[in-house]
Amino acid sequence: MAEQRQEHPAPEFPTYEELAADLIDGLARTSLVAEDVVHELEPGTGERTFHVSVRLGQSETEERYGARLHFHWDALLTYVGVYGPGSECDLYHEEDETCSHRGRPRAFIELVAEYGLGDGGYELSELGEVDAWIQSVEGLLNRSVPDQQGRILRLELAIREGAVWVDRFFAEQSWELDLNQPADLEPICQAVAATLRATPALADRLPL
Repeated sequence: MAEQRQEHPAPEFPTYEELAADLIDGLARTSLVAEDVVHELEPGTGERTFHVSVRLGQSETEERYGARLHFHWDALLTYVGVYGPGSECDLYHEEDETCSHRGRPRAFIELVAEYGLGDGGYELSELGEVDAWIQSVEGLLNRSVPDQQGRILRLELAIREGAVWVDRFFAEQSWELDLNQPADLEPICQAVAATLRATPALADRLPL
């Protein structure tokens, strides 16, 4: 088995550590402050998850506006990163069997950013308020950060003593990164910064 692995070509995509470091460097180049960096490891499977809190510098806006970025790193990506593209075949079948993925690993990850839009703990007087909030947020973000496909708004509600409360209101944006190509993180970091610069304008429209 060891001799088979030596025949595989060198890895063509970054390691988990390299991608995490590149992301933090990209945030710094965009004048974003990275805090609370967390590396989670699942011992049983070897899967890893990266988390980082991000905010603009104090001179640009209030510290209360921030984002949380994260990505999940599958255990198979670590294996292929060590032994090279095509090595995943060794896990599933014999060498003389044909397969469609040898030498063509699908090395993709999803990078997700969550932006806090409200502090929560707000009691709704009527559900119609939610529609007005969504229209305000969508209009502002579309003007400030256009062409961001995949951006969604999430609202977490809770029922307390017969009343409806907003526990959390946030926007979510995701990007699919093809690790077989050099990751271009600069546009992503710029989009995060632009979104954070836009969120304070919501203060007079949402119950923050």
